[in-house]
Amino acid sequence: MADESAVKHNSPWLFGILGIPNGLSNAIIVILMPYVLRRQGVAVDRIAEIVAIASIPNVWYFLYSPVVDLGLRRRSWILLSAASAGLFAALAVLSSAGSLNILTALLFASGTIGSLISSANGALLSFLDPHVRGRASGWYQAGNLGGGTVGGGLAIWLADRVNLPALALGVMTLIVLPATAALLIREPAPHRRAVIPVFKDLFDDLRGLLWSRRTLIGLVFFLSPVGSAAVANLASGLGPDYHAPPGEVMWISGIAGGLLSALGSLLGGFVCDRMNRMQAYALSGGLAALFAAYLAFAPHTPWTYALGYSGYSIAAGFAYAVFTALVLEVMGRRHHAAGTAYALFVATGNVPILYMTWLDGVGYRYGAVRGLMTVDALANGIGALLLLLVARSAARYFRESAAAETIAP
Repeated sequence: MADESAVKHNSPWLFGILGIPNGLSNAIIVILMPYVLRRQGVAVDRIAEIVAIASIPNVWYFLYSPVVDLGLRRRSWILLSAASAGLFAALAVLSSAGSLNILTALLFASGTIGSLISSANGALLSFLDPHVRGRASGWYQAGNLGGGTVGGGLAIWLADRVNLPALALGVMTLIVLPATAALLIREPAPHRRAVIPVFKDLFDDLRGLLWSRRTLIGLVFFLSPVGSAAVANLASGLGPDYHAPPGEVMWISGIAGGLLSALGSLLGGFVCDRMNRMQAYALSGGLAALFAAYLAFAPHTPWTYALGYSGYSIAAGFAYAVFTALVLEVMGRRHHAAGTAYALFVATGNVPILYMTWLDGVGYRYGAVRGLMTVDALANGIGALLLLLVARSAARYFRESAAAETIAP
């Protein structure tokens, strides 16, 4: 692939814009389409089935992410993936009044292609100067979380005011427009090479990554419950437990929560450039535990819901930014498999979100909302303390490894 020396000087804030298409392609699936389908009388269990199928690529996209490491510039993949995902999302909107099977297939295609935006962005992030990767990670997750939530809310606003063709056009515009910021990315054209050497270098790069001690340490963090922010997946359904009115739930778990998560992401990026990223990762678990404990044991009132979940949203954004920054540090310099490596670690990081969502649900079954929040607080709090011990023992190795990469030819 091309020499990354020209890529390292790209502005971190650009990734705040480039994170928006990825967030929006997911928001169309999990925010807009359930709203549109429910309005058209589709049963909730059928909607859940459609959303689950369309979301499968978020877990398995590392299997086809090697395409972003082959042939085209990564910025070209961002543009191509956003345009294709936007087109399929628009077609899904148009088909929402027809066959649900066709709708599901179109949303699945949108999710499949849209996930490559993440891989391409991850590759570009990994080529940045190490001293700004934390800040860039914060900007990227601010765009991904905040842009996705606000954009999803805007799409719902459009759905209440325009017909399906106009909504489809609006959806495509929302996804594609911010992707054009990729044109501002400085990235040289890749060298033209024979196919077999390209694949050999790709797999050699991946083998070096998978057998690295740094990767094993990283997996301890990525597979832990710390920073999973699983309460975010359930917050919109917990309003009645705090006697919160529907309007408050809509704002706190929706647009306001998304904006607070974006703020947390920027804060997390700032912190990551100023302290050990493994320690920052543990800190994200401590923040989540603090607000989950407040939500568990404070009086169950609308004020508690508003204050507690607002704080939890900031902690979630902080955790996502720190996660991205640590992924980039664990990856190191991947000359041939940067996009694939990034996708592999992000897919790994989705595992705790799944099992913690389930565990939080078990907590609710046995202890209502207090049980749910207690489970989340304990998992994050205890996990954070254990990760601090790991961070302390692994810090020297990470420093020496990073120094060796810096002076490597």
